[in-house]
Amino acid sequence: MPPSDSFGSPLTQLSQKSSDASPTQTPRPQPFVLLPTLSQISSPKSATPKATAPRPSESKKRLHAYVELPPLPKAYLTPSSKRHTSTPGSRMDVDDEDDLGGYGPVDDSPTRRKGEGSRSVSDTVKSSAKRTGDRDDRVPLEKLSSLFEDVFEAEDALPPDASVQDLPSEFFVALTTDGSHPLLHPNLIRKLIKYIGKVARPTKRLRLSAREAGGGTPRAKGGVAELDMASLSRILKMLERNVKAGEDLEPFGNFVSNSERKLLSPSKGKGGKKASKASRKAPDSQTSAGQSSAAGSNDASEDIIDDASQEAQEVTEADLSRLTSVLETARDSILAADCCIALLASDRLPKQLYSEELITECFSTIKNQLTKILYPFVEAASDLNGKMHPLLRHMLDTSSALAREHRQLLSETFQALSAVLPRVNNLICADVVSMSESIIIQAVYIAIGPFFVADTGSDGEIKGKGKKENIIFSTLGSSAMRGLRLDALSLIRSIFANHEDQRSWIVEEILSSLIKLSDVKQKAGQFRLRDGRSIRTVSALLLQLVQTSAHDVRVEARKLGKARQQALALRRQESINEKLEEPLLNDTDNEEIRVYMSGLESATKVAKTIVLFLTQRSGKTKTTKNSNEAEYRTIFDNLISDLLVVLWWPEWPAAALLLSVICKFMVSCLDDIKTSQNENNAAKTMALDHLGVIAARLRSSALKYRRVEDRKAMGLRPLDEVIIGVSPHIQQLNRLLAAHHDVVAHLCKRASEDQAYDSARELTAVAFGQELAHALKQISLWLQPDDDDFDPKVDRTEIMPFARKVKDSLRDVWKDPATDVFDVASQDEVVRVDRLAEEMGTIQGLKNSFQPILNKILLSLDAPPVFMRSKALRALGQIVTSDPTILSSDNVRRAIESHLLDSSPAVRDAAVELIGKYMVDSPEVAGNYYQKIADRIADTGLGVRKRVIKLLKSFYAVIEDLPRKVDICTKLVLRMFDEDDSVKDLAVKTVEELWFQSTASSLNARPASVNPRDKTALLSKVSVIMGVAANFKDRQSPLEDILHKIMADKTGSEAAALHERYTEMCETLIDGLVDASDLPDFSVVNCVRTIYLFTSAYPAVLSGAHASTLLPYLKNAATPEEQVTSDYLLKIFRASIPHMPKTAAQFGADLQQALQPMIIKPSSAGGVQTLQETVACACAVVSHLTHDFLRLVALLKSCNARLQQHIARPVSKPMTPVEARALNILVFLVALLGEHCDFDRVRRENEALAIDLDSISEGSIVEHIYLSLLQLYEKHSDTGLRGRLLQCLGFLFRAQPTLMTLESSAAVMDAIFNAAEEEPRARLLKIIQDFLVSEAAKHSTKEKENARMRLNKSEVNMEELIGNTDGFADSGVSSAVVQRYLDPILQAALSQNAQVQAPAVDILSFTIKQGLAHPLQSFPVIVALETSPNTSLASRATALHHILHTKHASLLNARYVISARASFDYQKKLTPGHVQGFRLHPSPTALLQRWYSLVREKRATKLDFLKALTKVFDVPASLQCTQDEIEFTRYMAENFAALDFKTIEEVLVVIKHLTSVLSTAGMQLVESISPSHLLTQLRGNSHLEPAGTGAPTVNTTEGPSIAHSVAPMPEEKLPLLRASVMIAMIMLLKAFLKTLYGLSEEKCSKWVPGKKSALGDKPATKRHEHPISWDRLPFALRPILTSEDMENQRARFLDIWMEDGVTAEPEDDFS
Repeated sequence: MPPSDSFGSPLTQLSQKSSDASPTQTPRPQPFVLLPTLSQISSPKSATPKATAPRPSESKKRLHAYVELPPLPKAYLTPSSKRHTSTPGSRMDVDDEDDLGGYGPVDDSPTRRKGEGSRSVSDTVKSSAKRTGDRDDRVPLEKLSSLFEDVFEAEDALPPDASVQDLPSEFFVALTTDGSHPLLHPNLIRKLIKYIGKVARPTKRLRLSAREAGGGTPRAKGGVAELDMASLSRILKMLERNVKAGEDLEPFGNFVSNSERKLLSPSKGKGGKKASKASRKAPDSQTSAGQSSAAGSNDASEDIIDDASQEAQEVTEADLSRLTSVLETARDSILAADCCIALLASDRLPKQLYSEELITECFSTIKNQLTKILYPFVEAASDLNGKMHPLLRHMLDTSSALAREHRQLLSETFQALSAVLPRVNNLICADVVSMSESIIIQAVYIAIGPFFVADTGSDGEIKGKGKKENIIFSTLGSSAMRGLRLDALSLIRSIFANHEDQRSWIVEEILSSLIKLSDVKQKAGQFRLRDGRSIRTVSALLLQLVQTSAHDVRVEARKLGKARQQALALRRQESINEKLEEPLLNDTDNEEIRVYMSGLESATKVAKTIVLFLTQRSGKTKTTKNSNEAEYRTIFDNLISDLLVVLWWPEWPAAALLLSVICKFMVSCLDDIKTSQNENNAAKTMALDHLGVIAARLRSSALKYRRVEDRKAMGLRPLDEVIIGVSPHIQQLNRLLAAHHDVVAHLCKRASEDQAYDSARELTAVAFGQELAHALKQISLWLQPDDDDFDPKVDRTEIMPFARKVKDSLRDVWKDPATDVFDVASQDEVVRVDRLAEEMGTIQGLKNSFQPILNKILLSLDAPPVFMRSKALRALGQIVTSDPTILSSDNVRRAIESHLLDSSPAVRDAAVELIGKYMVDSPEVAGNYYQKIADRIADTGLGVRKRVIKLLKSFYAVIEDLPRKVDICTKLVLRMFDEDDSVKDLAVKTVEELWFQSTASSLNARPASVNPRDKTALLSKVSVIMGVAANFKDRQSPLEDILHKIMADKTGSEAAALHERYTEMCETLIDGLVDASDLPDFSVVNCVRTIYLFTSAYPAVLSGAHASTLLPYLKNAATPEEQVTSDYLLKIFRASIPHMPKTAAQFGADLQQALQPMIIKPSSAGGVQTLQETVACACAVVSHLTHDFLRLVALLKSCNARLQQHIARPVSKPMTPVEARALNILVFLVALLGEHCDFDRVRRENEALAIDLDSISEGSIVEHIYLSLLQLYEKHSDTGLRGRLLQCLGFLFRAQPTLMTLESSAAVMDAIFNAAEEEPRARLLKIIQDFLVSEAAKHSTKEKENARMRLNKSEVNMEELIGNTDGFADSGVSSAVVQRYLDPILQAALSQNAQVQAPAVDILSFTIKQGLAHPLQSFPVIVALETSPNTSLASRATALHHILHTKHASLLNARYVISARASFDYQKKLTPGHVQGFRLHPSPTALLQRWYSLVREKRATKLDFLKALTKVFDVPASLQCTQDEIEFTRYMAENFAALDFKTIEEVLVVIKHLTSVLSTAGMQLVESISPSHLLTQLRGNSHLEPAGTGAPTVNTTEGPSIAHSVAPMPEEKLPLLRASVMIAMIMLLKAFLKTLYGLSEEKCSKWVPGKKSALGDKPATKRHEHPISWDRLPFALRPILTSEDMENQRARFLDIWMEDGVTAEPEDDFS
C-alpha cells in the first residue's frame, strides 16, 4: 500500500488525479478551475507544470452521497457562474474528501524520495498523523490546527541565518529572498485554503467520505474561531509575506493596459478623497492617473517611442527566466491573498485579526495582478497587430514550449483570481467587522475593472473550433473573462447594496471610465440577452446597480415582519380570554406603509445620478465643443436605446424606473423653450431627439393592451383606478395581484440560476409595494376620515374586505411563492410572463408619462431656435407612427398647420414630412391638411418643394376626388416655372408617372386596353388632364411644355409606348366630342385645347379620320368660344398636317376649302393672331396635302398688285378708314405668305407658276416683300401703321434671318431705339424676342434631327465640314443682333415702363441662358434689377445672377463696384428723392442682400465680395468729393449695416477696411480741417486754448467744444467738407457694426485678416433689428448749401471724430 501522511490518502489522490487529468469531462457546467496534475508538482526545479496523461487504472468512479441531478437547460440563462451557491473556499473543492484539491502529498516531492539533506521538518508533520496506511479520521478543524502546527514547527526549525537552499521545499518556496522570512509553498497554501473552506461551513452538512466519517456524523464540529488567536495571527503574517511579494509586480515593463491607463483614475470630489486612503504603498488609481490620458503630449510621444523601442528589443533567456519567477510569485501572492481572505471570512474571529493593512495589501495585490498581468495579456491577445511589450508577444507565441509554460502559470493565476473574487465578496458582506472606506474603494476598483477590458469573443462571436483555438480561451478556460465579469458583477452588486454612501461615486467611476475607452472597446462589451439580442455591458451593469438599490427595503421589511410576528404572539397571550377588535392599521403597518412609500427613493437617486452625470458633461450648446462632450452624448444615446430594448422585461424592472427619471429630466429641460438663450441647448437637443421615440414606445404598448381590453374586457387596471370604485373592482384587484404573483414566481424560479433575477425580484416587489402602500393609505383615510375628508358616498362596509385584501398583499410582498424545483419554465410560460410584465409596466411608473411628453413636444414647436422646432416636429412624427389618430386632435393639427408656414425651411420641411407619413395611409384624415400642404409646393425652400411633390404624388394614388386630383396635377404642372431645374425635372417625372405610368408595358398590354376597367382608368386620366388644361388658357401653357419634355427624352420602345398612350388619350378626347357622357365637366373648348396640347407634343397623334371629325368645328367665329376653338383647331391642323399620310388628301381639300373664306374675309374678332394661324395652316395644307400652289401664287400676286398701288399712291392723298383697314389686312397677308410659303422653291420646282412669280419679282420673293414693306414704312409716318409694318417685318425676319442684319433694317431699329416714344420701342423689343425664340426653336429642331441622323448612319457630312451650308449664314444672326443692340436692350431692362421692360428682360434672360453676349456687359443690370421692389422681377434677376455666378464667378469680381453703382443709379430712377440702401419688412433688409446670399456660400468668394465693395469707402487722395459720391457712400453704408452676415469674420473684414480708411484719409482730413484737433489727439490733451474765433455754437459736450474755437472755412473748401461727411459716415457705420454684433475695439484690432480664428468662425448674431441712423450727421441726407451749413458740418464732424474716431494707437507710432 503506498505511503500516506496527514496531507491525504492514496484514494483521494488517485480519484482527484483522474478527474483533473481531463478537465473537459467534469460535470461542472462552467469549469473555471483548471487544476494541475501530480507530475506538475513533482518537478524539482520549477513550479511550471507539464501535462500528464491519466492511467486507465486510475479512472475509477467515486461513490457520491447524493443523487447527481442533470443541469437545467440553458436556453434562457444569461451567462452565470455557479460559484455563488458554494461556500467560501469551495472554488477549488470538487468534493469534500480529504484531498489536496488535485495536488499530491508533499512526501511525493523528489527531495523527499531522494532523501537528500538532514532530517526535514516534514518528519514533524508525520508525527501528527497515524501510522502509514491508517485511516485519518480527524475532523477538518483538527486537520487545520495540525497543519498550522506543522508549518510553525518548520519555520521554528530554521536557523537564524538560513539560506534559501536550507528551506524545506514541502513548506517553503525557492523564490524566497530572505531565508529568515521564507515564503510559503503554493501547494501548502492550497491545502490551507481547502481546510479553511471545510471548516467555514458550519451551517451546511459536510459531505465526508464513509471512511472519514466512520459511517456516521462527524465526531466534532468547530469553527476557525476556536483556534488559538496567536496561531491565526502568525499564519496570517506568514501569508502576508507571500502577498507583499506580489504587490508591485510588473512583468511587462512599461506596458500599461488600457484598463489601467484609463480606468483607474479616481473620481473627483468624494471619490478622490476616498481613493487617497485606499493605497499606501501599492500603486492604486492615483499612480495610474499619471499614466492616464491626462498626461501631456510630450509624455504621450515618449510612450509611443518607448513602445516602439520595446517592441524592437529581443527577448533574452534572462528575461524569460525572470518572467517565470515573476509569474510564479504573482500566482503565489494571489493564492496567499485568497487564503487570508478565506480565513478572515470563515468565521467570527477576534477583531484584532482584521488588520486594515493586511486586507489592503491583499486587495492591492489582487488589483495589481489583474491590471498588470491579466488585462495586458487579454487585450494583447485581442489585438495581435497592435504595439505590445516583447514579453507579451512571447506569451502569445503558440509554437513556443516555454510560452506554453508561461501561459500555464498565467492560467493558474487566473484560476486563483477567479476563486478570490467570491471570497472578497463574502469578506465585504460579512457582518463581523465594518470595513473602512479605503477597503471598500479598493474592492470597487477590483470589481469594475473586468467590465472595461476588451477580449475577443466576449459576446459569443467565436464558436466551435475557433473557440478552442483562441489563445484566451485555451489559456483562461472556456468562460474566460465572462466568468470573471460575473463574479465582479456579484461583488459590485453586494457593495452597492450594503454601502449606500458609496453609490454615487461608484456610478460616476463607471461612467467616467467608459468614456476613456475607444469606440471599438465600448462596442466590444456586449451583454447577450435571452432573445439573442445584445445590449451594452455597461448598460446592463448600471441597470443591475439600480435594481440592487432596492435591497434596503427588503432588509427593513424583514425587520418589520419579525416585529409583527412578535407582537402577534404577545397579543395572543394577552387576549386569550378577551376579544378585542383589531384596527385596520397598527403601528407596524403604518411603519411598513412609510417604508414602502419611500421605497424607490434609493433606486431613483441612483438613476438620477446616472442621468445628471451624463447630461451635465454633454455640454450646454447644441454642438459639442470637444470629443468628451460628444462621447458622453453618445453614451447617453446608447443607454436610452438599451433601455428601450429591455423595457418592461420582467428581469429588468430598472429600465422603466431609469427611463421615467430620464423622461422627467427631459421634460423639465423643455420648460423654458420660449427663451432664445443658448444655455442648456444640449439637454433640449437630446430631449427632443429621444422623447419622440420613448413616447412612441409607450403609446404603442398602451394601445396594444387597450385593444386587448376592448376585445376581452379583461385587461389589468392601475391600482389607483381599481380603488376608486371599490366594490365592483375586487376582481380587478385579484387579477392585478395574480399577475404580480406570476411575475414574482417566475423571477424567484430563475433567481436560483441567475443572480440578476434576484435583484429584479427586489425592485419589482418594492415598486408594487409602493403602489399597495399608496392604496392602503388612501383606503385608511376613507375608513377613518377627518372632518374635512369625510365622503358620504363611500360605503365603508364594502371597503373593509377590500382594505384587508390590500393589507395582506402588502405584508406578503416578500413572501416567496411556492415553486417546484423540478418545474422548468416552458417557452409559452416565458412569453406569458413577458406579456404580463409589459402589461403591468404600462399601468405602473410610466403610465402618466405620455401626455406630458406630447404636451412638451407641442410647446417646443414654438421655440425660437430653428433646430428645436424641426426636432420637435420629427419627434411628433415618431409618435404619429405609433398612433396616427393623435393628429386628429385640434391642438396637434393647429400646431402642424402653423409650422407649414414657419420662417425656417427646415421646419417647414419637417412639418411636410410629418404629415406625409400618414397622409397616404389615412387619406380621410389627411384631407384636413391637403390645402395647406399643397400650397407648400411653391415654398421658397428647395427641399420643401421636392418633398411636397413626392407627397402629392403618393396622395394622388389613394384619392378618388376628381377636383382634388386636378388641383394636384395643376400644382405639379406649375412647377415648370420653378427656378430650380431639379424641381422641374422632378415635376415632369411625377406627372409622367401619374398619367403615363404604364408606358413601359403598354405595347405588350395593348389588348387589355379594351377592358372596361382600363377604360375607366383612362377616362379618369383624360378628365384630369382636361381639368388641368382648363386652368391654363394663356398662349403658352406649361402643360404643353411638360408634354413636350416627357416626349423629348424618350427613344426606341419607350417612345413607341408613350406614343400609344398619347394616341389613346387623343382618341378618347375626340370620342368625347361625339359623346361626352363619360367625361364630367366636358366642354368643346377645353376638349379641343387638350387635343392641341397632345398634338403639339406629338404631331403624329392625329390621324386623317380624327382630323375630319374636328373639321366641322372650324369656322369664322361669331362668339369668343368659337374663336378660341378655331384658333386651337388651326394650331392642331398646322402641327399635324406635315405628319399626315397622302391618303388624307380629301381632308386637305376640305380644310383648304374651309380656310379660303377665313383668309379672304378674316374675322375682326380673331385679329392678327387668327390670321397668322389661318395663313400658316393654309400654307401647310397646300405644301403637304393638296399641292394647290396655284391658289397661293394667285393670292400673293393679287395682294402684291394692291400693295404696289398703295406704295405708288401719293402721300398727299389721305386714306379712308376702310382703305386703311384693307391695307392693314393686305400687309399682314403678304408678310405671312412670305413667312410660311417658300415661293422661291415653288418657282424652282413648278415651271408653270414661274411666270406668275416672275411677274411679282424676278429676285427673291421674300426680299421683294421686305423692300415693299420698307418702302411703305418710310412713306407713312402714322404710328399705328408703322407699328403693324414693323410687326410684318418681324414675320419676314423669322423666315429669312439675314434680313435683320441689313443696313436698312438697322437704320429702322436704330431710329426706334433713339426715339423718345416708348410704344415702338416695346414693339421692336417684342419682335426681337420672338425672333430669338424662333431661331432657338429652329436650332433645337435641327440639332435633334442631326442627332437622329448620326444615330442612323455613320457617314460624315463633308459639306458641313468644309462650311458649304446655307444654315451657317443664319446661325450667327441671333448673336449679331443681340450684340449690336445690347446697350439699348439693357437700358430698356431698367426702364420704368413695364411694356418696355418686360420684353427687354425676356431678351436679357434669353441672352444669358444662350450665352449670346459677354456676361460682364449684362451683370451690372442684373444686380440693379435684383434691387427692384417688384418681387417677381427681382426673383428673375436673381435666377440669372445665379447662372452667371455658377459659370463665370471669377470674371464677375472685376465688376463688383460698377454693379453696386448700377444698382444705386437704378434706385435713383425708381425713387427720385431719397435713396435708401435697405427696405423695412419689418426688419431692415439690404437691397444687395440677394447678391450677398449668392456669394456667401463659399468663404473665398464671400471675402472677395466684401473686400471689393468696401473699396467704395475709399476717400480720394485730394480729399474732395461730390454730392453724388456722398449719396452713393450713404447707400452702400446702409447696405453694409443691413446685410445678413453669417460669421463674425465677415463683419471684421468690413470693420478692418473702415479702420484703415479712418487711419489714413481720416487723419489727413482732420489735419486739413483743424490741425489743433490732431495735435490734441496725438498729445493726449483733453483741452486746447481757444483761438478766440466767433464760430457758431453747437449743442455738444465738453470734448467737441474745441470745434467752436476753429476759424470758419472759405467756400472753396466745400469739396473738403463733403469728404468729411463721408468720413463721418464711415465712423458711424463702424460704431454701428461694433454695437450690433457686440465687438470691442480690442477684438477688432487683434483680428488678423485672412487667418482663420475662433472669433471669426462664431455666428454673427444681431443684438437688435434697428436700421442705421444718421441723426448725428444731418448732411448725410441733405447737401451742404450755405456757409452756415459748412460750419455746422465741420463742428459735427469734429464732434464725431473726437467721440467715436479710432486711430491706430498714435502714442505707439510716435514713441
